[in-house]
Parts: sequence; structure tokens; C-alpha cells
Amino acid sequence: MIGTKLLHFKHVILEDFEFIAAPGERPDVVCMVFHDLSIGQTMRLWRDQLTNQLPYDAGEDTLVVSFVFNAEGSCHLSLGQPLPKNVLDLSAEFKSQVNGKGIPRKNQGLIGALQHFGLSTIAPKRKDAMRDRIMKGWPFTAEEREQILTYCAEDVEALRKLLLALLPQIDLPIALHRGEAVAALARSEHIGVPLDMQVFSQLADKTIWRDIRDSMVPLVDVHGIYVRSNDGWHWNNAQFEKWTVAEGINWPRLEETNKLNLRRRTFESMAKSYPQVEPLRQLRYIRDKLRTIKLSVGRDGRNRTVLWPFSSKTSRTQPKAKHWIFSPSVWLRFLIRPEPGMAVAYIDYSSMEFLAAAALSDGHSGPRSKKHLIRSPRRRARAPTAEGRGRAPSRSLG
Repeated sequence: MIGTKLLHFKHVILEDFEFIAAPGERPDVVCMVFHDLSIGQTMRLWRDQLTNQLPYDAGEDTLVVSFVFNAEGSCHLSLGQPLPKNVLDLSAEFKSQVNGKGIPRKNQGLIGALQHFGLSTIAPKRKDAMRDRIMKGWPFTAEEREQILTYCAEDVEALRKLLLALLPQIDLPIALHRGEAVAALARSEHIGVPLDMQVFSQLADKTIWRDIRDSMVPLVDVHGIYVRSNDGWHWNNAQFEKWTVAEGINWPRLEETNKLNLRRRTFESMAKSYPQVEPLRQLRYIRDKLRTIKLSVGRDGRNRTVLWPFSSKTSRTQPKAKHWIFSPSVWLRFLIRPEPGMAVAYIDYSSMEFLAAAALSDGHSGPRSKKHLIRSPRRRARAPTAEGRGRAPSRSLG
């Protein structure tokens, strides 16, 4: 049954893909299952049955429903298929209901969403087992092929249940905007960020990276705090404590263990009182920032990872930091390098949080109009009246 909100769509398609996801690579599609809710028809398609054309009519009168559509969208693009025009991502809609309400991110997946509404789900152990088998890759036996298609169809049935549960809370025009945003992220994941592979391959080499981190220790640590072993230089607490005693530095200790407090803020504070601490503080800080690079990079030299849209409390994307070029230290971005004849533009919006806060505050702090949010000039201060002489003139806070 289709809710009244969806009646103007001729087709409501629930879809799910299974694919092999190697780090940094585009998805290697294994199969696809979709169900046309409007006519009650389900199609189960193995990889060799999929072409560069969508297997359903995805025009203006078709709504495509999925969970984390940037995954499904990436599969469409990997097959050379166009993206559907209208997308409803139930992951984004579920998160819009529960973000900031104490539900852990690990419980915001498909199983967690179903459990939130008291709906039956696939057993987590079975889901993990099927995922593990798919990730092992080709070839698949005839029996495994049938099991994977059945498992994919179960996820589509789960989508149907979740859609019906979420539908009363969904503001469809807004939801379609969110779906459009997730589709744009699918394109971003598909394209990836081009990296300078000549430099990256050296930085990703653990031996080279360790040598870079270790090369600065003998130059800075003239007090012998760091101790060298087979796998490089390491900070030594006992050596540091001896040095503080010799320097007459009364270093703070942890109440629970009585050991020296080596937290970052303690070092910052102590360096202000004892300038000889500053070089060691900087050395510890820089070495900590120079952690092993674990960016997910494909064979084509592009950085790709799942961007997980609307995952933070403020609805930001939350890719795994170690896999995404824009998450670690800013200096690493020098690795971004377009191919010859191409260009890369890095665009960011300024003060968007303030604009969102202003829009959401309208009506909560006195009468405001939307026009007022766009421009609100200060009023001129009036001269004090006879009754108010001696007091500061009032000013508008609007």
C-alpha cells in the first residue's frame, strides 16, 4: 500500500545492491534487487543481467527509495547507469528523526532503524556472514548466488517496512532535497579526489614514514628523553622524569596513579613557565600528528571513501577520518593533484552554521520575518528623554 504522500508517483521503486567494496575503488557490483511498490513486482538481477541502462523507468513520475543512497548511487554510476531523478534516502530521513537524541551512530543503520520502530529484522550474525562472503569476491557458486540474491531481497523487504513506518514523519519536498544531496555525494564518491601518487606511494610506505618521523628526534631531543629501539625512537617516561628533576621542574602528577601528567594541555601550560620544555612539546605534538597515512586510494590514484551523509548531530557528513584526504592534518592536502590538462576547485561556504541558526531561531525569540533574517540594520540611538537622562541610549539587537 502506498501512502497518500506518494500517490502522485506512478512508480515507487525500493532498491538495494550487493557489491564488493575494496578501499579506494569504485564498487564492484554483484547483484541488484528492486521492488516496484506500485505494482507489487520484484526483480532479482545478477551482475551479468545488469547493463548501462536502469532496469526500471526512472522519469519524473518515479520515486526511488533506498537506505544510504550514496552506496546505491555509486553502484549505478559504476555500471554506467544514470542516477534516478527523485531519491528518497531512508537513512537520511531516519537520522533527521533521531540525531542528537542519544541514539549511537552504530544503531542508526538499517537494522537499528527497524529495531527503533519495533520491526523484525534480519539476524545480525546472518547479515555479517553474508557481507563477509560477498567481500571475499568472485567467483560465487550457484548456491551462493541464490543466497546473496535472497539476502538482497530481504533488505528490500526491510526497506518497505521502514518506509511505511517513517512515512508519517517525512516532509516529502524536504526529503527529496536531502535525496538530491545524497545523489550528489554519490557522484563525488564515484569521481574521487586525484592524488599525486608518486609522493603518496612514498608517504604510505611505513619504513619511509617512520624515517621521516624519526629524523627530527636527534635534532630536537638534546636531553636524551627519547630512546631508540629496532622500530625507531620512542618517548621514555623515566628519562623525562629524570630530566624534570635535574631541571628543577615541579611537573604535575595524576591523582589516580601519581605518574607524571603528560597530557597535551599540561605540556602547553608548563612550556609557558619553563621555556626549555617547548622544544619537547613541539616534538611530541608534531610526531603525534605524523601518524601513518591510511588514505583509501584506488588503482586510478583517486581517494574515495564512504562519506556517510547526515551522520553528525548537525547533519554533516562523517567519513572515517583516516581514509579521507580532507580529514587529517591540512598539510596533507598538498597531495591533491589533478591530472595534466585538468583543474581542481576547493570550495567551502562561510558561516553557514550562523545562517542555519538564524533561520531556525525565527519565531523563537520574538516576532521575526524572513525578510528580517536577510538584513537587519541597527537602529540609530535616540537621544535620551527627560525621564531617561543619565542612562545609556537603547539599541536594537535585531
